[in-house]
Amino acid sequence: MRLTVCLSQFKIVPLLGSLATELQISLGQVSWLMAVFTVAGVALAIPSGAILNAVGPKRLLVLLMLTVVAGNVLGAIATGYPLLMVSRVIEGIAFAMIILVGIVLISGWFAEGGAATAIGIFTTFPPAAALIAINLALPVNAALGERGVWWVVAALGATALALVWSFLPADPPGAVSQEEAKPTFLHAASNPRAWLLAICQFAVAFVLFTFITIYPTLFVERYDLPAPEANFFAGLIGLFSIPFAILGGWILDKTGKPVALIGISFIGLFLASLATDSLGPATYAVHPFVTAAFGGPIIAAVLAVAPSVAKTPALIGHTIALINQLYFVGIFVGAPAVLMAVDASGWQAASFILAGVALLGLAAICVYVAVDRRNPGGRSDTLPHARRHS
Repeated sequence: MRLTVCLSQFKIVPLLGSLATELQISLGQVSWLMAVFTVAGVALAIPSGAILNAVGPKRLLVLLMLTVVAGNVLGAIATGYPLLMVSRVIEGIAFAMIILVGIVLISGWFAEGGAATAIGIFTTFPPAAALIAINLALPVNAALGERGVWWVVAALGATALALVWSFLPADPPGAVSQEEAKPTFLHAASNPRAWLLAICQFAVAFVLFTFITIYPTLFVERYDLPAPEANFFAGLIGLFSIPFAILGGWILDKTGKPVALIGISFIGLFLASLATDSLGPATYAVHPFVTAAFGGPIIAAVLAVAPSVAKTPALIGHTIALINQLYFVGIFVGAPAVLMAVDASGWQAASFILAGVALLGLAAICVYVAVDRRNPGGRSDTLPHARRHS
């Protein structure tokens, strides 16, 4: 299901140039087709925990898959930029809450251990979708028409809907009963550690998803690569992210040290960001490798430690909702802000912006360590199951 949602998100990345030509709009305008996908996430992140508690995981997943189908069908028949923008907002409703549902279910299914590895696998679907979309969107459109990929994703969404309806229990592990669902988002928002994790997630989303979005443009405009070759190197970030996300989850389960992993990874992202404007032929594949190696584990680590930060089980959903709020904001503003800076000042400005945001994430996790050590309710810089087995 998350793979389908992410395919819906990334399917237009290799089509940005052709869409700009088709719709007769600028590159900056067409980049908003990626950004508005997260509008629903920004709007729904705060109430998403309450929505999940009220509706239940199964019914919510059915509703989310319906929005994937409806948004892609509307996008397939859209004839102009405004309607295509509306279709992207509808598609993004599923993106707004799929992470929350997934983490809550994983926390229930793997309550006795192994949750970090499962979360690592869960976080592989965005890079896998980026890899698939970047390499197959153009051939699919060539075979099925200029909006063929929209119809394919709509069909996948309908298939996912049928699978959820048929096989997911009505009250799966991890669901919160109405009796337990009394704490609100405001309770979660009063936790400073949740905010610091949210800032980390904002920073990694800003940097990682900006790279995923701008890599094809970067390699074509800055390094003069042909479009097929640029798409190949751009797609490597998805290929490399898959094993590194799983590896990050495995490391978390073995060491129980998410905070250390986050800090080290932000240092790597900072160095990768600084190198954006100074690549050479020998490093076209190395840069996506480094970005994937340090970006994916941060997302997995933040989501793995979030349930430990929540003060009660009923607050897990609200805590993840807060983290997702800034995650979606990072995705929303990242690529447009960087591309506008490129239009104004060139690619060096992009590298400075990305490096600065990576430093913001590093600063947030350093402050988290200081706050966590003063926490009267117990430390959360190690995962609970790791502490039990140590």
